[in-house]
Parts: sequence; structure tokens; C-alpha cells
Amino acid sequence: MTSKPDLTTLVNRLPQPPHPLMGRRPGAVALPDNIVCFQRRAASELNRPRRGRALHHRCVLILALRTAVTVCVDDRVLRLGAGEGLIVLPFQFHHYLHPQSESMLWLFVTFDLADTSQLASLRFKPFPLTPPVQGVATEFLAAYEQEGRESDLPALLLALLLARVRRLARTPRRAPLEPEASPGVVMQVNQLAQKGPERSGIKQIAHTLGISPSHLRARFRASCGVSIGRHLRRLRLEKACGLLRLTPNRVSEVAEQCGFNSIYHFSRAFRAAYGISPMQYRHADKR
Repeated sequence: MTSKPDLTTLVNRLPQPPHPLMGRRPGAVALPDNIVCFQRRAASELNRPRRGRALHHRCVLILALRTAVTVCVDDRVLRLGAGEGLIVLPFQFHHYLHPQSESMLWLFVTFDLADTSQLASLRFKPFPLTPPVQGVATEFLAAYEQEGRESDLPALLLALLLARVRRLARTPRRAPLEPEASPGVVMQVNQLAQKGPERSGIKQIAHTLGISPSHLRARFRASCGVSIGRHLRRLRLEKACGLLRLTPNRVSEVAEQCGFNSIYHFSRAFRAAYGISPMQYRHADKR
């Protein structure tokens, strides 16, 4: 195996620049925000805090350090082995099955990202925890543990870690295992719901899919165990969480963007779901 060149070798390779004031420009970089890290050391902890399929507006980076577990994302089933990682994008159903053993060690990093299109190539695609990925992950976790809340270093290192992972997306994609029952219905509903409140009603979605509302309700409940009405309401609230965190929009504008008829109904639904008002949620990390 060829060893990596050291700093002295790399410096000696550098050519003279054609123009000393004109160099490389970075593309648009969206830094992760509102970062939360936690671990799971027992398989029985994986589907907590709530049993069943999780769904939220945040990105989830999973690094499986020890023990293989099946990860179900939307209608795909992926076996995530030790030494592999996975990105779960916003508004994707996900839960965990068939752990290789009860003892495990997985890292979870959840975060907000204003532009998730940069992660689209990682959808349903496990990646290996190569030495460069593990190295940056180690630096990131050390900074997350040691730096203060106002430090930019954890966000910068997480952005670097995601860039490392995106480079791995160029490798051939591993095929998922068998799809779950009712393949595609959850993804189709989510895609239609995210196009706007005017297209996210049960009747509108059923019409677009070419089935009756009653058939849509039955298929959706069979697929993920919850009613489609409850799911759509939760999607709207999760979208509101992202808008409150990532945009300066007024609460009334967020309510309208998420399909609520009034700020009163929006605030009541938000408090019932999360235990705090929309404004308290927006300022929760600024105390």
C-alpha cells in the first residue's frame, strides 16, 4: 500500500502560481447548525425515545462503529455493518431492526442544514468509515466535547466530514435489500406534501396517485402504522421547526407556509406537539 505524502513532499510539489492574486474559489458552503451528538451502546435503545418509525426535519449522520443492524429508511431496507455509515435526510421515515447483538456502539449526529441538496447523492447509500473519515470524525467529536457553544469549529469540522463522505458517493452503490410492504407510498406522500400546502391534502394526494382517499388511508396505515392525517400534520410541524430555525420569517409567515389557517391554530398545534411555543422554540438555544 502506498503511503500518503508528508507535508514537506506536498510543499515541494507546489508549482509557482500563474497569478499571485488569482487562486481557487470555494463553492457555496452551507454550515450545519444546531448540532446534537449522542451514542447508542445497546440495540434496545435504537428506536427510542418513541417506538416505531422516526421522522423529523433534521439530517442524521450515523457512524456504526460496532455491530451490524438493519436500517429501514422510507421503503428501503439497508444492512449497516460495523465500519459503515449512513445519512438519513430530512422527512425520511427510519427505524432499526435485527441487530447482530445487543451490545453495540453507534454514533448519531443530528443537525439542521439550510441546503440539503448537497447531500442528495448520499440518499440510501451506506459508505465505509475510511481512515480519512474516521480522522475527521475524531477531530469533530473532540471539538464538540471541548469547544464552547459559540465556537464555529464543530460546525466547520462537521462540514468537512460531510465533504469527505460525499467523495465516497462516487463509489458504486450497494443495492438495498428487499423493499418493505407497500413500496413507494410513504415516499410519494412525502414528496407531494413537501411541494406545498395546496397539494398536501389527503384528497389532493389520492387524486395525484390515482387512488381513492380511503384506499390511500388504508395503504398508508399498513405501510407505517400511523394514519396519513396524523403523518401530514407532523410533516407540517416538522417543516415549521426547520423554518423557525433556519429562516428569519415571522411566525405568522411560517404558519401560512406550512398550511395552517391561523397563527392561533398553528401555535396550539405546535405547543401540543413540542411542549413550547413556536417563538420559544426559535430562541431555545439563545438563552
